[in-house]
Amino acid sequence: MTGNVGVLSRAECLDKLRAHPVGRIAVTSHALPAIVPVNYRVSGSSILFRTEPGGMLARACDGSVVAFEVDELDPDGTRGWSVLVVGVAELLHGSAALRAVEAGLVSAAGAGRDQFVAITIGQLTGRSVAAGEAMEATG
Repeated sequence: MTGNVGVLSRAECLDKLRAHPVGRIAVTSHALPAIVPVNYRVSGSSILFRTEPGGMLARACDGSVVAFEVDELDPDGTRGWSVLVVGVAELLHGSAALRAVEAGLVSAAGAGRDQFVAITIGQLTGRSVAAGEAMEATG
């Protein structure tokens, strides 16, 4: 532990991932970084989201290593947490896409987002911050 930054356990990270509907995915597009907000669901050991077939995000997620982040920070910046996933993103087709449909995931970006993407949860890390409090590492 360093100062007022604590480490979240794997279980705490998964709980926070499951509890929040919007995260950000970091991909490479045309050799440049791109960070895109998506609404998502956790299903088993994967993060699922929908995007436009053939769009930038679908192309960038086709078998690529990506980062996915979700966080919450108080407006005054004194308390919060962040969870980061690094994993391989795959476009879902056939029966895998049908199983994703069963998750009931809708796209906040509107209609036409019929390409399901799964990010396998590989590396999973999380941090919490609380100003003025002694925090203990939890794993």
